[in-house]
Amino acid sequence: MRNIKKPVFFIVFALIAVFSYLTIFGVHNTYGDIETSYIKGVDEIRWGIDIQGGVNATFEPADGVDATDEELEAAKTVIEQRLVSLNITDSEVYVDTTKDRVIVSFPWASDETDFDAEKAVSELGDMAELKFVKGKTADGELIMTGTAVESAAAEPNQKTANQWCVSLKLNKEGTEAFAAATAELKNKGYISVWMDDTSVSVASVAAEITDGNAVITGDFTYEAAKSLADKINAGALPIKMEATSTNTISPTLGEGARNAMAVAGVIALIVVAAYITIVYRLPGAVAAIALCGQVAGSLAAVSGFFGNLDSFTLTIPGIAGIILAIGMGVDANVITAERIKEELRNGKTLNGAIELGYKRAWSAVFDGNITVIFVAIILMGAFGPTDSLFGGLMKPLFFMFGASTAGAIYSLGYTLLVGIILNFLFGIFFSRLMLASISKFKCFRKLWLYNGVAPEKEKKTLNTVKNKSKFYTISCVLFAAILVLTFAKGVNVAAEFAGGTIIEYTYEGTIDTNSVAQKVEEAVSESVTVTTGESMADDSQTLKLTFSTKEGISSEKQLKVKETLSESFADNKLELLSSTDVAASNGKDFMLKCVVAVIIAAVIMVIYIGFRFKKIGGISAGITSVVALIHDLILVYGSFVIFGFSLDSNFIAVLLTILGYSINATIIIYDRIRENRRLLGNKVSMENLVDASITETLGRSIHTTVTTVIAMLIVCVVCWMQGITSIMSFALPMIIGMVSGVYSSNCIAPTLWVMWQNHKKKKSASVSKSHK
Repeated sequence: MRNIKKPVFFIVFALIAVFSYLTIFGVHNTYGDIETSYIKGVDEIRWGIDIQGGVNATFEPADGVDATDEELEAAKTVIEQRLVSLNITDSEVYVDTTKDRVIVSFPWASDETDFDAEKAVSELGDMAELKFVKGKTADGELIMTGTAVESAAAEPNQKTANQWCVSLKLNKEGTEAFAAATAELKNKGYISVWMDDTSVSVASVAAEITDGNAVITGDFTYEAAKSLADKINAGALPIKMEATSTNTISPTLGEGARNAMAVAGVIALIVVAAYITIVYRLPGAVAAIALCGQVAGSLAAVSGFFGNLDSFTLTIPGIAGIILAIGMGVDANVITAERIKEELRNGKTLNGAIELGYKRAWSAVFDGNITVIFVAIILMGAFGPTDSLFGGLMKPLFFMFGASTAGAIYSLGYTLLVGIILNFLFGIFFSRLMLASISKFKCFRKLWLYNGVAPEKEKKTLNTVKNKSKFYTISCVLFAAILVLTFAKGVNVAAEFAGGTIIEYTYEGTIDTNSVAQKVEEAVSESVTVTTGESMADDSQTLKLTFSTKEGISSEKQLKVKETLSESFADNKLELLSSTDVAASNGKDFMLKCVVAVIIAAVIMVIYIGFRFKKIGGISAGITSVVALIHDLILVYGSFVIFGFSLDSNFIAVLLTILGYSINATIIIYDRIRENRRLLGNKVSMENLVDASITETLGRSIHTTVTTVIAMLIVCVVCWMQGITSIMSFALPMIIGMVSGVYSSNCIAPTLWVMWQNHKKKKSASVSKSHK
């Protein structure tokens, strides 16, 4: 604190301002018709299909091969891996086993200008069979295949300037095979590398290589080397696939939706910044500056701002991760500001209050953020590329599921992890530097700027523990209502989970997708998602109906749909293009994997909280935290049932987001219980200890929840005004989950902890008495 000088504030402020400007606008140079991006801006973010549109392709086995169901499922897995390796996280991959098809949809790249669907899907169907052979020709003796490669990465070629190569890490079998081949061919032969019978590299053997590392060299650019490495990492397709049809997909929301969400985001940031400034004054204003830097950092991480990192597909789950991380950033500053206020009102000097405020807030901020990092790592490891750092880390825990990805969930984990790291940087480190620096100026040393002028009126201690029965009753009533509604209304399950039928038509003129959905649902009593696009074969306009049902849509209902559309939209001249029954892209295995991920996260949290809070019962604190967490997840599920939203990727994203939000809120309470227990010892009862701790942290609970809920409400209102109603299936459950999180953290977890401790105390006393 004493070493932080006055200019530090202006230096940090300038760095945040410049970084934010570069993140938004980037740095570009235009020479003639060629534009070069030195630093990518937010306009180069790759948006999801619903905003930017994209490509739909149908792949079938080449040369009329009759593929087995297992081969089709394996092909689906490889294609998903390839898409995620390209940072395309908003994709759909379905399998139609009856017609030997794999159907793929993914968004356009942010810099796409040609919108050539055939080019966009050209590499997805390649077998990508890698072979190392002796000699210079493809028919040479086989040394090993791509299955011997543990991982591949694009790296600069150390021997040739401005060229790239692909470095390989071989497994045990590959290491032995490569060592034997290089020993045999040393100084007298060649080894060539082939991908799908196309020569990739030919090299003379100068030494025996036994360390399991190999390099593929050639005239590679970074993009070519990365593409080859990604293919090797994703693995070879079991059979060669070819695209039999390609279509463009029209955005269901469009550019207006992107602009509306951008406006909503800016308004939300301004309102949140104004709120924390009004409530916490100077520390709040400093927090608002740091928050701008954190938002800029989150956007930079998905725009491709940092060097060779590709633009990341920004999906609704990804936005959820950014919102949660920003909420955690606000929370860190709120906790610190509350601590500074308390220290000032306890008679500390300004310098001492700032130093002690950050010091005493650190444990709560660290524990809350580190548990969310655990969640993010689990999500990225379980649902991201299997060759990634976290994929390898989580492999032993998810081995029973094989190689599988879920781009939307991976996107959530990625933005969440980046946001939490940025929170440590901006929300804690930079905030501390700025506040300590600006407090050196005489005009900013007035205590009212820190809410520390006069002793606060004595707070009335809340009787939370005494009213625990009321809280439990309220929760049980809500659970019962959700159960009744589940059976009474049923649950809408998206096609990605339940499977279903996709019917495509060609049409002329313009057509209202909302009207189509309404007419179809009235005709066949089945929920349907309607999108439009364009066929690349003949430039005809296409209308796609997606029905979510395990059994698919019967031929009678399909006929009814055709009759209804022909009658209601006669001027559009609809003609049937195709009908496909698809298996669930995210079926039982995916749901089971999500459950396992939540269980693993819960176990890790119990262990971590048990270790960090061992002075207040350890495991009891961890288990009651998880009980409160389950409480919140049930209420989030209930919101989907009540509002009739489909259980889709948004549902999983909201559940996993609230998982991090809720546990953080509970940790704040336990941190204060731990501190008060250390200060007061056994002078007060468990009930009074918890009531006092909840009362002292109530300001933090309210202000953090208000800021995050305000942000979500603004997104809801702006998007609703723009007619973007689909955002509601994400925003409303998020709000309910956030409110439930603060309720369970204050009223469920700590009261259960008191019951546990009292039971433990009585049991211990009973044992002692019996021994006497």
